Amino acid sequence: MKSYNKWFRTFKSNPKAQIRLFCFHHSGGSASSYYRWVEHLSPSIELTAIQFPGREDRFSEPFINRLEDIISQLSEGFNAHKDKPFFVFGHSLGALVGFEFVNAIRQHYSIIPRYLVVSAARAPHLIYKRPSLSQLDDESLTKKLKEYNGIDQNIINNDDLLSLFLPIIRNDFQLLEDYKYKSSEPLLCDILALSGSDDQTVNCEDIHAWSSYTKNNFHYLSFSGKHFFLKNHQPTILQIINQIGESKFKGEVERHCSEG
Repeated sequence: MKSYNKWFRTFKSNPKAQIRLFCFHHSGGSASSYYRWVEHLSPSIELTAIQFPGREDRFSEPFINRLEDIISQLSEGFNAHKDKPFFVFGHSLGALVGFEFVNAIRQHYSIIPRYLVVSAARAPHLIYKRPSLSQLDDESLTKKLKEYNGIDQNIINNDDLLSLFLPIIRNDFQLLEDYKYKSSEPLLCDILALSGSDDQTVNCEDIHAWSSYTKNNFHYLSFSGKHFFLKNHQPTILQIINQIGESKFKGEVERHCSEG
């Protein structure tokens, strides 16, 4: 098995599926972030989650700290997964990686997805606004993660697990902080952008800016909650994912920006 195949995780093979969903995890996350989704998906969808090195079954592998290198390996690995139409879902860092993945697939294979779903992420051309998190000491970084509600309590309360987790998320934050957008032609697929109404890291204008990245339809949906609003709205979001996979999604653009 070539090393790039390690990037793609299909938890439940579905040869009869009509479309494949590629899922990209958030900073500090892993492919297993989407494991529970599988049982709630339409039979027409096969889910393949992306696994970065340095975590779970790739824990012994060194981190990759250049997004260009990640995209290069994902693009090469896609060759074994181009047998079906596909769409993409990415949350936070995963939205940015998913976008660059779609661009690379367009460039190397002349294939476009049915949909790009971006969650809790500002458009790629916008300047990274948060203070550098990758350079914080462990105590300060842990405090920030608690504020975002983005770290499991089992990890927070276990020093050994925390010591393993912090290098992972620090590397992922470095990917975000070092990213520089390179101008590209708008996509020929629809884009759906999701956000949490109380997310302090991404505002409504940041989300709406994704509309310039497609020549097709742009939809925006806001949910109650902070950066990880997915946790409390999983049934609704999976319903939307199923509708997209079955070509039944009729979303409307949310016109009202959340205060703050």
